[in-house]
Amino acid sequence: MKIALIGQSFDKGSGQGVYEFSNYLYEHLKKINKNIEIIKIGASKNSFMTLFNNIFVSFYKTLKSKSDIYHFMMPEIAFSCMFKRPSIVIIHDLIPLIINERKKSFNLYFKLILKVAIKANHLIAVSNLTKKDLVRILKVPETKISVIHEGVDGKKYYPLEKKRKKLFTIGYLGGFGKRKNIDYILKVAKEFENNKKILFKIAGKGPELDRLLRLKKKMNLKNVEFAGFVPDEELNNFYNSLDLFLFPSHYEGFGLPVTEAMACGIPVMVSNVSSLIEIAEDTGILINPKKPEDAVRNIKKIVKNVDLQKKLRIKSIKKAKEFNWDKTAKETFKIYEKYRQK
Repeated sequence: MKIALIGQSFDKGSGQGVYEFSNYLYEHLKKINKNIEIIKIGASKNSFMTLFNNIFVSFYKTLKSKSDIYHFMMPEIAFSCMFKRPSIVIIHDLIPLIINERKKSFNLYFKLILKVAIKANHLIAVSNLTKKDLVRILKVPETKISVIHEGVDGKKYYPLEKKRKKLFTIGYLGGFGKRKNIDYILKVAKEFENNKKILFKIAGKGPELDRLLRLKKKMNLKNVEFAGFVPDEELNNFYNSLDLFLFPSHYEGFGLPVTEAMACGIPVMVSNVSSLIEIAEDTGILINPKKPEDAVRNIKKIVKNVDLQKKLRIKSIKKAKEFNWDKTAKETFKIYEKYRQK
């Protein structure tokens, strides 16, 4: 069976979750079937070039391929799914249809391209939440959607021996868009400004960085450190430098940084909304992303209770093992076999 994987990029170290996902899926599918063709559409910071690549370059390159299965890594590039069959499209989230955080033109484009993408033979949702959104918003039949969770790389993310530190470090890693709710972390940090033994470390990049830096200065926060973009090879060290991972996002299709932190044995505190519930329920501590006092109260409990910290670390490691790339690849390949036989 020849499989075509179509994606913008397969760069694991780009800092873009969907590209990392594409790379891991490709690497683990190769263990099952080596006859895989990668079709790279190309990524660009220029919105016009992105649109051109997503529609025309994707259509041209996919049309040239002669494969048994056509698997699109994201709906934005799945224009040719109606012409190349059997076709499968991965849906990571429906955020542009739910939260207005990007330009209206992109939201309109995303809505239109989704109407095309859902005409594929089958859809893969990375969480139960994304499946529910597809059914609720786009009226996709449940039988047309399979839920396959993303994996976490156990060779890349793993616990390191804990060193004795003076500071209890609470960290975040991810984007800085409004949906990520970084203001919440700053408000929480403000409540601990007189506690010299707690540090908040925020890593990542995004359009809100300058505003957040100004807000930090305005709030006179001495206990907050912006660590910038963390290179791929330093991610495990970053996670292991933390005592608690705080992820107060308003909405996530999956929440890869949470599973990475858990794989490192870091206790997680995440929002009690969207896919984060199914990722961290019964493992981490769920908080209301609109109430910083909720996180403050729980942080005080954790800081004082060493036994609770240990219990949460054990839970994190155990839960992270459920998110396995080999499992993701095997479940994906079963869908290939189902449609190859038709």
